[in-house]
Amino acid sequence: MANLVMTDGAVSGLLEPTSVELVAGEVVVAVGRPGHGNVALALALAGRLRLTGGTVALGEDPEPGALQAAVVLVDVPGVTEPDDSVPFRVVVAEELALAGRPAGPRAASAWLREHRLATGPGLRTEDVPPADRIRSLTELGAARPGARFLVLVSPDRHGLHRRDWWPVVRAAADDGLGVLVTVSEAVDLAGEVVHTATIGGAA
Repeated sequence: MANLVMTDGAVSGLLEPTSVELVAGEVVVAVGRPGHGNVALALALAGRLRLTGGTVALGEDPEPGALQAAVVLVDVPGVTEPDDSVPFRVVVAEELALAGRPAGPRAASAWLREHRLATGPGLRTEDVPPADRIRSLTELGAARPGARFLVLVSPDRHGLHRRDWWPVVRAAADDGLGVLVTVSEAVDLAGEVVHTATIGGAA
C-alpha cells in the first residue's frame, strides 16, 4: 500500500510547514498548539484544502481525488464533528450509510447495542461519554469502503487521557489502516511506542 506523505506542507495563515508520513499499520501522533493548524493539517491530508507550499501525495499520486477517497476525517472540528444537539443514533445512522451498510433506525440501534451503548432516540451526542464517542466515530470511519487512512483531530479537547483514545487508534492500525492523531503539547505520550510529528515543525 502506498504511503501518505506530506513534505513541508503549508497553508498560508493556517498551517506552518509540516512534514508527516502515514504508513499502513502505524499510528503517528502530530503534536501542536490547539486550533486551526490541526484542522488545516487534516483537511490538507484529505485533499480538501489546497497547500500554498510543500506537497502532499498518496504514493506518487498528488491528485485531491485520490486523497479524498483514501483518507477519512474523524471528529474534525467544524468539518466532521457531530453537532452536540443531534441524537447520537442519527449520527451513527449517517456513518453507517457512508460505510455502505444498512442505516435505518433499527440498524443504528442494533449497532449501538452491539457496542454496548445507549440506544434511545433522544440521547444527544453531547450526552455520550467522550471515550464512547471517539471509539464509535473511529470504528465507523474505518468501516468506510476504500478507507486507508484515518485522521483524528484533538481527542484531548474532550478531556480524554491518552489511555482513552490510544487503544482505539491502535486497533484501527492493527486492522491495516494508517492513522494520524493530532494532540496538544500538554498530552503525555510516555509509556507508548509512538511515532511523532510536529505541527508546524517541518525538518
